[in-house]
Formats: sequence, C-alpha cells, structure tokens
Amino acid sequence: MKPTYLLLVAALLPACNGSAGDTTADSSSATNITGVTASGVTTTTEATGASETAGPTTDGSGGVSESDSETPTTAAPPTSTSTTAEPTTDEPGTTTTATNTSTTATDTTGESGTTDVLEELCPCPDLEVPLDDGIFVLSKTAQLWKYFPEGNNFELLGPADCGLAPSTFSMGVDREGFAWVQYSDMQLRKIDVTDTSNCSDPGFVPLQNGIENFGMAFVSNSAIDKCDRIYGNHYNGVANGDMVSEFFSVDPDTLALVPHGLSDYGLAEVTGTGDGRAFLFAGPDPSQLVEVDKATGATLEVIPLPGVKTGGGFAFAFFGGDFYFFTDKESDSTSEVTHLDYDDSDGNGVQDLKVVVEDAPLRIVGAGVSTCAPLIPQ
Repeated sequence: MKPTYLLLVAALLPACNGSAGDTTADSSSATNITGVTASGVTTTTEATGASETAGPTTDGSGGVSESDSETPTTAAPPTSTSTTAEPTTDEPGTTTTATNTSTTATDTTGESGTTDVLEELCPCPDLEVPLDDGIFVLSKTAQLWKYFPEGNNFELLGPADCGLAPSTFSMGVDREGFAWVQYSDMQLRKIDVTDTSNCSDPGFVPLQNGIENFGMAFVSNSAIDKCDRIYGNHYNGVANGDMVSEFFSVDPDTLALVPHGLSDYGLAEVTGTGDGRAFLFAGPDPSQLVEVDKATGATLEVIPLPGVKTGGGFAFAFFGGDFYFFTDKESDSTSEVTHLDYDDSDGNGVQDLKVVVEDAPLRIVGAGVSTCAPLIPQ
C-alpha cells in the first residue's frame, strides 16, 4: 500500500428624499414606538411634531434620497502559507486529490507544539441592537428606526441628533454598527445604532469631484472578503440616460471619493450585498431594480418594478435573499413597503412583487443593512 499524505489546510474566508420645496408635514416623530405593522401601531407614545418635505417630480426636478472590531493577535506576526499536493492513491482505483489553498495564519508555539490561529478580517460585533435581524431605516426628520421583515413591524431606535438641521437624505450601515447618515446639506455623520445620541463627524468632505447628495450603501469587497466600503451614485436629477451619473466609492481610510465610472441613472438609491454585489433602485416612475458592475457602474441587469411609485421619498435594502422597497408614493409622510422575492424562495418560478406594509409610520428616505446580515433566508 502506498502511503497517504494528510493535508492540514487552513482556509481563510478571507431614499431617498431631501428634495427642496417639499411642504408636507410629518407626524412620525415619536418615542417608545414598537410593533408597528401594516394593520396598525401597537405603541406607548410620546409624540412630538416634526416637518418633512415632499418628494420628486417625474421630470427629475425634485429631490429624492435614501438612501474592525478587535482582531486576535499574538506575539508572532502573521505568515502567509500555501499548500499544494499531488493526488495520492490509497488502494488500487482509489485516488485522493488535495486542494490548493492559501491562508494567513499566526503561529502560536507552546509546550504541546504549534497551532495555526486564523485571523478573521472585519468580524461582526455582538451588539445590543443586532446587525443581522433587520433593516435600519431613516426618516426624513432624522429618526433612526428598524424594520423587521419577518413580522413586517417597525421599532424606533431614537433621533439622529447630530446638531444639524433634521433633514436627511440617505444612509448606509457598516459592519461595526454605525449608520452613516447624509443630511440634506451634504454633511455626513456616523451614528451608533445602539445609542443614537452617539453621533460623530467622520471627516468626510462634501462636494468632492462636484458630487452633491448621493444614494449610498456599504458593499462587501467580495464573497470571500467581507470587509466593506461605501458605494454611491450621484443624485443629479437626471432620471435615466446613457452614462448620465457618477458611480463611485469612498475610501475607508481617507474618506476620499474614488470614481469607478458612469451609471445610467441619476435618480437612484444604492444597496449592497454581503457577497459583493451592488444594486440601484432607480426612479422616479416607472421604477426599476438595476444590478450594476461595482467596478464601472455599468448596467448588468434591469428588473421592472410595476406599481412601485417612488413618490415623496424612497429607499431600499437587500435582506435574506430578497429586496425591500420603501416608498412614500402618496407623498403623505408615510411609506409603503414592497417585497420582491428575488431568490424565488417559495419556488413558484416567479419573483413575486407584493406590498407587505401599507402605511409605515414614517417617511423613509434611507435604508441600510449591514453586510453582517444573512444572504439567504434563515
């Protein structure tokens, strides 16, 4: 019998609103609101008044918006290893093929020998307000809420009080538990989802490359590299056309805009997925779901969304294999929630489009899902 080589292989896994001139009043400012569903609100409420603006015009002249934790360390520096082996034969007619893979590991040497410890990049933190069970949504009046797709209910987390005029435009949520909120005056702030009073200025400089407000979302680098960054699409008022808007990312270290190319939609929000894909919710009407090439902004696929009217504010997000669209189609300071069964989880061969909430208790202009959220239904 020929010897069999055992391989120890360590694999490293590796919106919108904010339009000027909108005068519709919003009465969604409240505290202690939980369990808001399509059929009504179960709440203990202390309401305060707030005003919002109404949304876009079909000619594009109006504004519409939405949208590392600690790493294990050792005394020795990480070393990159690669293991390759030829097929070996245990018995006649039986072949074992080794896998070629590479990893980054840290050697920890003790009395019992050497152990490889994998170094996880951009891990997801364990927070009091989880990142993986719902969609964070932002009201026009700078309130942070959470929407739970399983029960189609909403929970108020608190006001995004950053000392700025409470008029917001779009939002994205990172892997560390911060909502990055863009205000209508183009300022960007980081808000802790577990304590919305914890607001900080990350140092983003507005009007880089002439870009004003933009749809935004965090998108993972790839299916195996979960580290993420903001991707944006310039909201320039041109509904659609050949390369009419700028598609870009934001460098996570310098917060400088990095141009990627031109997109065909200038009235669009952005969402991303944990496996590294980028999508636009483009309006105004008829609206469309557009997958874009993350490297260039070029259109890859378009899915029409019949009956989904963006109205006075819109946003969207990807969660558990599906898309959720938030639209103030009646411009009445409440939002409708529409679910697209993108992965055909019911197996009927159709990507069903269905309204699941008629009147959410806020005008939603931003939605964000951390890339820590599941890619498939749980």
